[in-house]
Parts: sequence; C-alpha cells; structure tokens
Amino acid sequence: MSLIYIQGEEEKRQHIHYEVDPELPSLGEGGMGQVLKGVRVNESNGLRQDVAIKFLFEDLPAHAIERAKREASIQIHNENLVEMFGFIEVMENPDSARPVKRYHVVSELLQGVMLFDLLNGKTTDKNGNEVPFAQELYSKYQNDRFGFAVFIVKNILSGLMALHDKGYIHRDLDPSNIMITTDRKVKIIDFGIAKRLDNLNTQDQQLTSTGQFIGKAAYAAPELVLGDVHNQDKTTDIYAVGIMLFQFITGSMPFEGTMAELIKKQLNEKIPLKMIPYKAVRNIVAKATAKKQADRYQSAAEMRVDMEHLSKKDAIPSATSTGQVVATIADVKKGKGKLIGIVAGAVVLLGVILGVALSGGSKEEAEEKPQVAVVQEPAFDVAASFTTAKDKLSNAATIQEGVNLLNEIAAKHSDDEKAADAIALLAALTQPEDAEISPDEVKEFRSLTANIVKRDARKAHQLAEKAYQANPQSYKATFELATDYLAGAIRTGDANVQDVAKAAKLFEEGIKFARLGGDKEYVELYTTRLEQARSLAASE
Repeated sequence: MSLIYIQGEEEKRQHIHYEVDPELPSLGEGGMGQVLKGVRVNESNGLRQDVAIKFLFEDLPAHAIERAKREASIQIHNENLVEMFGFIEVMENPDSARPVKRYHVVSELLQGVMLFDLLNGKTTDKNGNEVPFAQELYSKYQNDRFGFAVFIVKNILSGLMALHDKGYIHRDLDPSNIMITTDRKVKIIDFGIAKRLDNLNTQDQQLTSTGQFIGKAAYAAPELVLGDVHNQDKTTDIYAVGIMLFQFITGSMPFEGTMAELIKKQLNEKIPLKMIPYKAVRNIVAKATAKKQADRYQSAAEMRVDMEHLSKKDAIPSATSTGQVVATIADVKKGKGKLIGIVAGAVVLLGVILGVALSGGSKEEAEEKPQVAVVQEPAFDVAASFTTAKDKLSNAATIQEGVNLLNEIAAKHSDDEKAADAIALLAALTQPEDAEISPDEVKEFRSLTANIVKRDARKAHQLAEKAYQANPQSYKATFELATDYLAGAIRTGDANVQDVAKAAKLFEEGIKFARLGGDKEYVELYTTRLEQARSLAASE
C-alpha cells in the first residue's frame, strides 16, 4: 500500500505529520477541492487520529486560497464546533524546473447527517447508514417541535459562544452548516466566510468587500445582505439563530421568494411572529431577529440564558398565535375531541367547557372529565444544568452561582449518569493539588474559583468516587479518580489510599472511552498519566 505523506514546516516543528491512503474512496468533492480520509500522527507519542483532508485544486484563484487559509486558522476545540487542524502548503518536485505547490486543509473527521437533510426526513449518512442520533432527533422534530428546537438551538449557541469568545463570527449559519454526528454531537461547520471581530484587515476587505452579499439570504441579517462588513458582529450570527429557531418551531421559513425578494424582506418586513404558538419563544425570536442590531441579544450567552429558562409551561400555545394552534382547533372540530399534544411530557387535562363545546360530547360525559388544567413541573435536566454551570463559572459575576449549581448536581442527582462529568469537575475544583497534567478547562475554572471553592483533598476524593460511581464510562470522572490513586495522600488526604496498580487499570479503562469520544486532549493526558503509573509500578 502506497501512502501519501503530508508535512509542512509548522507540522515539522510540532512533530506531526499526516498520512493518506489514496486507494480509499473520496469523502466528497466541492468547488475548491477533493476531501480524503487521512490520519494525523503525533510523532512524539505515536497517537493517531482520523481526520478529513481537503486537497485543494491547482487552478484556484488567490482569494480562494486565502479563504481556505483563514478557515483552517480558526482552531477551536469545542464539542459544538468542527475542529480545524491547519493549512498545509507543500512543494512537490522542488528541485525540478517546474515545482508545484500543493495546498491542504485539515479538519476533524465528522460523520453523520446535515441538519438541513434531517429536517427533510433524511437520517442516514452519505454511505446510507442509519444514524441513531439523527433518527431520535427527527422523531422529536415530528412529535415535539418545542423540545427539538430548544435542544438544537442551545447546542448551536454553545458553539457560537466558543467561536465568538475566540474573536470570530461565522456569517453563514443555517441548517446546511450544522451537522448531527454519529457520536451524538451538534456541530457548527464551514468557517469559509468567517470574520475576525477585532479588526477589519486587508484580507477581509479583499474577501468580503462592502456591498457584496455573502451567506444565505433566508437567514441573513440586514447588515449581512447589505454587505456592510464594518457593522457585522456577534448579533449578525444571533439573527441567523433566531431565524432557525422560528423554522424549527413552525416548520417553515419566515420569508420566502427569490434571492432579491428575500433580501428586500430581510431589510423591510417584520418576522411573522404570530406563526409561533408559544409566547416565550416568540419573545426570544423577536429579540434575536430585531432589525436594529442594538435591539438584539448582544451575545450568544445572553440568548442561551433565555433558552435555558424555557420550560414545559412555555410549551402551552397562547391564544394570540396562529399556525399550529389553528390546526389544532381544526382537528378538534373534525371530532377528535381533544387538543393535539404539542410538547412531549406536558400533560394537559381538558375541562368541562372544552369537552362539551369542542368534542360535542354529552353532559354526562363532560361531568366525568377533569375540570382543571394541570401542567407537570419540568424534570431537572442535569446535562443542561451542567452547561449552565460552566457558563456561569466563566463569568466573574456569576461564579458562585455556577459553583452552587455543581454542588446541587452532586448532592441531589448523583444517581443520574449524566451527572458524572459535573461531579468530576467539582472534584477537580475542590482538589488542593494544582496538577499540571490537567485539562485546560479545569485549569481555567480552578483559577477562577480559587477564592470561592474551599480546597479539601478528602472531599475532592469523595467527589471523584461519586462521579465514577455515577458513570464508570465517564472518562473525565475516571481521570480524576485514577489520578487520586496515583498521587495518594496529596490528593486524597489519606496516605493509605495510594494504589498505583489500581490507578493504571483505571487509566487503561478511561483512555478507551476518551478515544471513543474523540477527545484528543484527554487521550494525551491519559497517555502521560498511564506512562507515569506504569513507570511507578515497575519501580516498586
């Protein structure tokens, strides 16, 4: 088998190279190049990771090459963003009379279904294989639009928060740039026309000149359709998210027509908010899609907070909406005798008046029906609460709230396997040892909470044990517990707890799940710790 070996100057300095088997089928081909499956090889530790490598066509114009470079430079590790690894320029036949430059863009290898396709009923990947996560989400989309919309939008906003925090805006957000992956992630992809927020440099002026429309008109904010580069900011992306939220809830777009018609409507017409059956969602969409940027949410985090506050109570249609509510009344008049359930889990018991007036039932039948409407309180969502806790930890004004939320998860919800990662983080924050071999996120949160969380080795170890018990497959929980057993008293407060053999076994278990999760940072941390454990075990 003849492999293609790719390594640029930057990769040489990082001791990384890429391998491609040209005999494997192409992953796809677009206007800029062909995408092949490759392997990223860390020459220092031998770690290998599957990646996607775009081989750019030879005849691309200079501005297309510049866009590819910019896209590849947005390297952010976040579960809601595709991870870019770099732009590689190599010279073929450098000693010949006609050397050829080859360009490559390397990114995380994603498998799954585009959200655009899912909304149209497709739940298979490009090879025709069913994606279980996509099937679950499509079922939710069909039966629980409210729950589907909240879930997807919160994930998109989490990705945007990371992108915006690094100083970029996407400018091309729509369902065709959101992927539902086989490992159960919702990821924003395609940074091709992303823009830095802090300055408008020469490259930006060349790639996106004022007056030139980029993106997709159906989701584009007024400043985007005008090509007003100087005024495009975080709120430009938020506008697109507001349009998607409208689409997910109603099943249709707020505006339709040709591109010219769409641009005119985005500039001059109001979003038809009455099509949204839920008042709280209407308010969010209204703010996200305000024509004036100053009237929109000013950050993805601000919009996500309002999404977090939505509950099943907000899933009850209001009397002022049209669309879904009208359809519901029509169904009732046809004799179905009950309101259509719009949100899964919200239990609505119809009263006497609705029973008699709408179903046409007898008085005796009506008297047997409950006379009150009851809505169950929403269950505590551990995963969503953990995300909220981390958001709050990142804000100096709400750090204590974030810590309190982590404590609540640990104290009241440790029987939920989804609580494992949250409890593991709390264990790490409580740990007195400032471990150098630790995830960047943990280091950051430890620094932010240094004056708030009381450091206590015994309590930290108890929390690590609790996290592991909640879910032994949580590689984050396993990492904390294994490190405790490796270090002994300094991390556990008990000299008798150190157990190197047990630590090595836990590291061996955990690294498998870290690899399955595609978490390269944790894989590298596990590799280092495992080497330490084996070295200590050999010396005993």
